Amino acid sequence: MFSGIPTSFSTMLSPKLALLLVLLHAVSGSAYRWFNWQFEVTCQSDAYIAPENEHATAKFLKEQYPTGSHIKVVGNGHGFGNLTTCVDNTLTEKPTYIVSLTNLKKLHIDKKNLTVTFGAGWDVDDLTQELKANDLSFSNLGVERVQNFVGAASTGTHGSGSSLGNIATQIIGLRVLDSQGNLRVINEEHDAEELKAFRISLGALGLITELTIKVQPTQLMKKTTKVLNATSDYSIMYKELAQLYKEHDRMTVWGPHFDWDADSQSWALEPTYFLSYWEPTNYTGVRNCTLNYCANGCGDCKKEYICYDEVTDAASCSPQGVCDRGFYAEIEHFLPIEDYAEAATNYTIFQQAQTPRMKAPYNKQMVIQHRTLKADDTYMSPVNNYNLGPESSGVFAIIEIDWIQEYNNFTTLWQNQELAHEFLPHFGESYNVRSHWNKMSAPNATYTLEKFPKLPEFLAIQKRQDPKCQFVNEFLVQQLATSVLNYGQLSMHRHITLSLVHIASSNLDPLML
Repeated sequence: MFSGIPTSFSTMLSPKLALLLVLLHAVSGSAYRWFNWQFEVTCQSDAYIAPENEHATAKFLKEQYPTGSHIKVVGNGHGFGNLTTCVDNTLTEKPTYIVSLTNLKKLHIDKKNLTVTFGAGWDVDDLTQELKANDLSFSNLGVERVQNFVGAASTGTHGSGSSLGNIATQIIGLRVLDSQGNLRVINEEHDAEELKAFRISLGALGLITELTIKVQPTQLMKKTTKVLNATSDYSIMYKELAQLYKEHDRMTVWGPHFDWDADSQSWALEPTYFLSYWEPTNYTGVRNCTLNYCANGCGDCKKEYICYDEVTDAASCSPQGVCDRGFYAEIEHFLPIEDYAEAATNYTIFQQAQTPRMKAPYNKQMVIQHRTLKADDTYMSPVNNYNLGPESSGVFAIIEIDWIQEYNNFTTLWQNQELAHEFLPHFGESYNVRSHWNKMSAPNATYTLEKFPKLPEFLAIQKRQDPKCQFVNEFLVQQLATSVLNYGQLSMHRHITLSLVHIASSNLDPLML
């Protein structure tokens, strides 16, 4: 059983032995480099740690606490930002580790009470197959199922539906280890308020080793896809979509689409785009929505058709249906649906106005997507209901823009990411916008506090769970730290601020100061 390798031992391992330990899922070598899914976000740790079970995970944390080692848990790297990057070992004198909980594969399905309890090692698609084998379904998933479930839930991953929450709303209990290796069990019955913080924890509140979620009996869905005509009068187009969202509870729009015209160096509007909406059905015939994997826009999608399937296959896509893993930049913004038509119009106009600066090569296509989601009572949820006005329906619209490349070129990727970062500062205050975590997120922690009023309560729990800020990285500093001083948490603010200075500009360890 692996229980963590002491630093003095890990620095002595040969590369061959390190490789052997990788194969044994109990790894510690001279270094381990981590990448996100498109290889533009990376960090180097001292070792990759994959404990065998919860007990071994707790033992590792207990061993690392005295030295304040930097610890970052990763899933499948399915994110556009640096939320899951470690503190790079070239920038710290303390040990820094990448931890994977892939071996935690406990599974208990309670069909009577419609709950599933599972370890942190489960990926979404594997868990989906287990539920389907037991005639059960998730109520909501994202469009893809390649993520680790805990990682997806912890960052607010979602599907589409005006009466549906993000996938974290299905969580009714969990087990979590703090930085000292102490176990805390949190559930709706005994810790309902704290559960609101842990559902979307951003990796800041400890190592979640197990979740319990509510599921539902297998639900069959009818999916209808329609082709619509695009127009350069964006106001008319988005008002029509806003009306359709009133008519359909669960709908996703893929479009408008713009193609890069290399001759004119501009984005050309495609004449058509498409949408899909889902509704419950009693049809029990052939299940066929996976024939083209259009749940995530892949395949021959821009045509009118109807298909039927179990809800997860009708509305989300298995890994084999992912059609593209090339470089692309993306934003995904949540705003009250009452402002949707106006905001979508102005987002599109703003994007088109930036065309002259998009001179990097290999642009291919820009796709604007639209969804809806029900507001919730979760501290760090992008659709939290804490600062909605009395006029709000409690439904959020989602505007996503994808800049897709024909070739994996970093110059083009960075150009498009730089542009992507500008939308939130430009529109955030006007439309009460929140960004999807780890997708070109908030400008700073002051803005975060405004849109996430429960941030002080979240940080109070973070201080208890991680007093030495061992789980903190640059992302959490930039997104959460600035507001801490305003709420009296001076010690934590000192740790986090010094961590940022340390990460950005020096070789000094903040916990040595």
